[in-house]
Amino acid sequence: MLFFLNDGIQTNMSGIEHAQIQRLHLFEHFKEPAKIVTRQYSNELHMVTNAAGIKDENFVNMYDFFQDAREVPTKDVTIKNIQIDSSWRRQADGINYNYYRNGHRIMYIRRRNDDKKHIINLQYFDHFGKLLKVTWYDNRGFISVEHLYDWSNKVTTENYFTPAGKLALQVNNQTDKRGKDSKSFHLFDFRGHDYQFNGFDALTAFFLDQLVTDKEICGDGPVGLVTDRVYEIGWSVLHMKHRVPRYMQLHNDHVNDNNNILHSALNFNYEWGLNHLTDLDGVIALTPQQQDDVKARYAKTGVPVFRVPGPIVTSDILNRPHVPFEKRHKHEVVTVARLSPEKQQEHLIAAWPKVLKAVPDAQLNLWGYANDNYDKKLRKQVKGLGLESSVHFKGYTNDVADVDDHAQLMVLPSRVEGLPLTLVEAAAHGLPAIANDIKYGPSDVIIDGQDGLLTKNGDIDGLAKAIISLLTDQDRLAKMSANAYKDCKLYSEPSVMKLWQKILDNMNEKEAK
Repeated sequence: MLFFLNDGIQTNMSGIEHAQIQRLHLFEHFKEPAKIVTRQYSNELHMVTNAAGIKDENFVNMYDFFQDAREVPTKDVTIKNIQIDSSWRRQADGINYNYYRNGHRIMYIRRRNDDKKHIINLQYFDHFGKLLKVTWYDNRGFISVEHLYDWSNKVTTENYFTPAGKLALQVNNQTDKRGKDSKSFHLFDFRGHDYQFNGFDALTAFFLDQLVTDKEICGDGPVGLVTDRVYEIGWSVLHMKHRVPRYMQLHNDHVNDNNNILHSALNFNYEWGLNHLTDLDGVIALTPQQQDDVKARYAKTGVPVFRVPGPIVTSDILNRPHVPFEKRHKHEVVTVARLSPEKQQEHLIAAWPKVLKAVPDAQLNLWGYANDNYDKKLRKQVKGLGLESSVHFKGYTNDVADVDDHAQLMVLPSRVEGLPLTLVEAAAHGLPAIANDIKYGPSDVIIDGQDGLLTKNGDIDGLAKAIISLLTDQDRLAKMSANAYKDCKLYSEPSVMKLWQKILDNMNEKEAK
């Protein structure tokens, strides 16, 4: 059993979450036991995981684990199921309701905007109008947690319940004399004992210890951990009492300066893990070049460096009919990536006026959610250049395949990457791509001049020329589309699973010892 460790999963998933899910499906396909593991709480968590195609049986959340709520039948809880005094006056607030007694609001019922208006939470107030408590319903239909508030409207206590209504976990939020916040965690009657933990990481380490020794979840075979977010989870993994094989997955460039591979400061996401590399059983790089660079820097540690790409092209995608090139939207260019400084969408926007001069009807669609309001900077740039009619912010999409099937060209002007999932997905859908020739990833996906073009990072004029050269040569672009369909086979399920097998063999060998 391999557990893929993450901090949490949200609706707007990053490439890490998409890679985890693809990996999980790969293991399912080859009947290798694996599960995704997260530790953050959300009352809508299973709405997100189910929509993402993650089966409850192949998923473990820490709160679910302690609340005995991993696999719970879903039931509908609507306003009809809430006991309300008939003497209270009800006042609608959109789809939600306020309830009043003697002119004072005492309850607010918040509902989900779905067909049945399921209950999200119940909010309770005293006769002064102060919020006392909020009771949250898990989307599967049971009271999952209640939040108790102090006079300053801060949550002081969080009580987490099992679906049967038993108190399983209590979180106390405190502020010391210096204004520093802290949390303490109390488990009640967990397998016959009570426990207390100072801090979320300590609770997580205990959870992982229980997880890797739980035969109902792990089965009887070897158990290993793949930490996909070592910045968040790494401390807990290394402070477990039970030693199991543990591997760190790199999802991006591990250094800040690619001109100084051996001595550069490390990417903060991987710094802690790489500084504790000798406590791990292996590190997983995405590309051959990254594997060589990690080996060169950490050769003295003797820790194995494996190489497994994150993107996976399933047999269903490989075998689906190709989109006829003439059916694509002529001169439509897309970018599918977070709106974030390292993705450098501003370079593409800066190049766009030159593209429009050569191809007046060209359209640029930017797909992806924004980090730290970066979209505001990009929107201001678009407005300043007068590009509102040809550059469009499309937001996050769960249907990247539809985007890739209709566009004529993908552009990814990043300054740093790992192995871009978006480029492999584009190739699998016959979408030629232009990307900067950087470490790491673009040159592992794009065969320059065959299924796309590699450009120089920071060369905005060169980027514009590359885009123009393809949009104005539809025959060449069509040939690149056909080649992209063929070249993506490098990331087929058998090819990627063969690389994972090396890690499984390593895990089995260590467990045997």
